[in-house]
Amino acid sequence: MSTALEPVVPHTVSRPSSGVKHRPEIDGLRALAILPILLHHCGVTALRGGFTGVDIFFVISGYLITGIIQAELAAGSFSLTSFYRRRIVRILPALTLMIVVVLSLGCIILLPKPLRDLGRSAAATAAFGSNIYFYTTVDYFYSDLKPLVHTWSLAVEEQFYLLYPILLLALRGLERRRLVQVLMGISATSILTGLYYAVFDPGGGFYLLPARIWELLLGGLVALGVFPKLPQVVRTVAVWGALVVIVASVFAIKSTWPFPVPFAFPVAGSAALLIAYAPGTGAAGLLSLRPLRWIGLISYSLYIWHRPIIAFYLQGRSEIIGSADIAILVTLSFMAAILSYFLVERPALRRWRNGTGLMPHMIALGGLVAIAAAGLIIAKQAERIKHLPPDVTRVAGYLQFDKTPAGRAQYATGHCFHLPYTTPNDTACLQMASDRANVLLVGDSHAGQLSQELRRAIAPANMLQATAAGCRPTIQGKGLRSCRGIVIAALEEVDVSRLQGVVIAGRWFDTDRPLLIETIRRLQQRGARRIVVVGPMVEYSADFPDLLARSMLDHDFGRMENAREADRRPLDAAMRQDVIATGARYVSHFDIECPGGRCRLFTADGGPIHIDHSHLTPLASVPVARAIAREISR
Repeated sequence: MSTALEPVVPHTVSRPSSGVKHRPEIDGLRALAILPILLHHCGVTALRGGFTGVDIFFVISGYLITGIIQAELAAGSFSLTSFYRRRIVRILPALTLMIVVVLSLGCIILLPKPLRDLGRSAAATAAFGSNIYFYTTVDYFYSDLKPLVHTWSLAVEEQFYLLYPILLLALRGLERRRLVQVLMGISATSILTGLYYAVFDPGGGFYLLPARIWELLLGGLVALGVFPKLPQVVRTVAVWGALVVIVASVFAIKSTWPFPVPFAFPVAGSAALLIAYAPGTGAAGLLSLRPLRWIGLISYSLYIWHRPIIAFYLQGRSEIIGSADIAILVTLSFMAAILSYFLVERPALRRWRNGTGLMPHMIALGGLVAIAAAGLIIAKQAERIKHLPPDVTRVAGYLQFDKTPAGRAQYATGHCFHLPYTTPNDTACLQMASDRANVLLVGDSHAGQLSQELRRAIAPANMLQATAAGCRPTIQGKGLRSCRGIVIAALEEVDVSRLQGVVIAGRWFDTDRPLLIETIRRLQQRGARRIVVVGPMVEYSADFPDLLARSMLDHDFGRMENAREADRRPLDAAMRQDVIATGARYVSHFDIECPGGRCRLFTADGGPIHIDHSHLTPLASVPVARAIAREISR
């Protein structure tokens, strides 16, 4: 290959019918994308930025699609029909099989509410709208054991594929420089959109196409040859540096950072550099190693199969326990990917990719329609498909309780409890009453869950509430940037000397202890009379209603003990000692929920104690609220 970068399309196109000639190092780059994704999802916690592999896939896709379309436009052979038919053959056979298998297993394994969600997500996936579905349904209390959650990225690509060829076809008369300017303008708009989402709606930035277009177009710009020619030594340094950045990002980037703008820039930019400048360098040789190329070839099947395998493997289990589980999941994922690639994906490509008959493509599209219909039927009939005894149904029904009207009332959601990146809109939440005592409740969702019952327990006193998901109640305002102001305003701006009591609750970690003590002392210096700290929750490593319902069905409650997070009780003891030493008061969830060291599983009415891994059901919050009220009044 040439050592200087030529405009990429003429440099790489071998013939219009195939578009872009095969580059083995891109297969290796695919491996570099899929392996961190797989290991991250399987539970390798060191690879906390493994999800950035998706951004590499986006850049590769944009590069290949642009090269194919531009080559065919230049040869006068481009056809939207042919383009979409190739996409159908490339994507649908393996995807359709995966969804069918997942729906079938879901009907056997899942409880009614998760099965209903699975049916809806399958319908959304079949319509290439799963990114929108998961954007609108995944929230702060979300548990990610959803078999199809990973299809959001396929939906983003397919939405791009629907629009992008039409754009290039409409702009085919433009000279290359003008086309590049248009694509750069769209990319800039996408980045600005991503910045908006980063501040106001990170979920939208992660899942939705407008904030992702720039990544796909970055690959397209590489295909259009916008990267300048560089001396060999500079190219070599650039591509090795890009490899280092990609690997470092896998270990460094956190899921809580604004993404994809701006923290996808290093990964996406490095992928573009590798595609543009790798030919003729040692990095290309590394990426072209046979094992990496082989993983790259099966990367699509590996991507679509790994997440369902993980989700079903974890159903009814407490967590990915250790290296043995990770090894099993990786092995199962590769086995499924190999079978899918050699029995479905490759035969479909060989047989139908360049065929002229419409029947295979119509069958594939018909299969999607059938899957969408089946998913909606399963969602509607979930309780009949997975019939449970009444007592188990009651327990399982608390899954996603926070989304119900009763759940929102428990927290005062949208009123005095704010989900991530929502704007506080009720100033009455921090208004003092002049004719009665006032109590301030401040903290994250572990404080918000007490809202309804604490108001009742302290009546007739007035309760001020400043609670926001993801923000622990310390003066420094630790947690999500979008909610720190709510907590800080309550702790610094409310005249605490006029309060009967300040109640502080949160999802505590050991690192919070010094900050909490500082917060207590500063409140005391400002005149706070009674400060009540609510200690760490009894936590479980999976959704409590799901674990409990399965335990009831199996008549085996040992999994509940195994699923309980062991580090919470020592933290409770340490925090009790810290708080009491300051003169503040302390309420322990462990004293209430686990008297004598044996943790209760059911409330008095037969419901579960928790709605998810930690948050309490309304009835379970009653004794906690009453304990707080006693500490305030004594």
